[in-house]
Amino acid sequence: MVRISVIIPTRDRGADLRRCLNALLECAHRLDGSSCRATLHQVIVVDDASVTESATAAARSSPLPVEVLRNRDRRGAGASRRLGVEAAGGDVLAFLDDDAAPRGDWLIQAADVKESRPAVTGRVLCFDDSLLSQARQARYDARYTRLERDAPVMFFAGGNSSVLTEAFHEVGGFSQEGTGGDNSLAQVLNERGSPVRFRPELVIAHRNGKGWQRAFVDAWSSGRQHTGRMPLPEGLRALRDGAVGSTRTVREVNRLLGAVHVVGRIRGLKST
Repeated sequence: MVRISVIIPTRDRGADLRRCLNALLECAHRLDGSSCRATLHQVIVVDDASVTESATAAARSSPLPVEVLRNRDRRGAGASRRLGVEAAGGDVLAFLDDDAAPRGDWLIQAADVKESRPAVTGRVLCFDDSLLSQARQARYDARYTRLERDAPVMFFAGGNSSVLTEAFHEVGGFSQEGTGGDNSLAQVLNERGSPVRFRPELVIAHRNGKGWQRAFVDAWSSGRQHTGRMPLPEGLRALRDGAVGSTRTVREVNRLLGAVHVVGRIRGLKST
């Protein structure tokens, strides 16, 4: 029987965390009633130094096998995931964001990893409808249209992915933190010849929009964390191709955020 450890970093999002755990409970019921030879071993909620005492109340009252860990000081989602991994005892590590709601078959899909396919990552769909959410969803959709099932990918979405625990530790886990730092796992797995595979059936609903400041910080940080070189022609192509969306406003938002990402990526390379 394959044991799954789900890791969820959180900070001061009590309502989000409750929705996430309620959705995960449905996933656990669906897993138990399936023919999948897997079980939900534990759910590790890592509280990243929340200010409000009620931030993890949903975790403490959940019927799921939840363990709550807490960072004494704020360390970020990447460091929180690492702490969760240290406490995980499952054969599979599955990662969710606290503002995500996994689809009912999420655990079944997350369990579908093996030595020849040690890691999978899936699709994100938004449940909010702000301009920033629409822009982010347009970027996701543009990525997915180019991918077939089980296509090798160079990203590992820390909010919607799973990996064999043994493979994770063999390659040293996440070598970077910050926005996009979880993609470092995809790079080392690819170098080992066992890349992350795209699974369109692995689906979460996500609150994409979190404000303009967060959008700019994430665009900059993901650029700084990127390990690949970006020659000027590639940067210009990225700016052109990144202006995706069904409306002009959405396309311009993505063009702006893309420019921030490109500048962050160039600056990040200069500083290494």
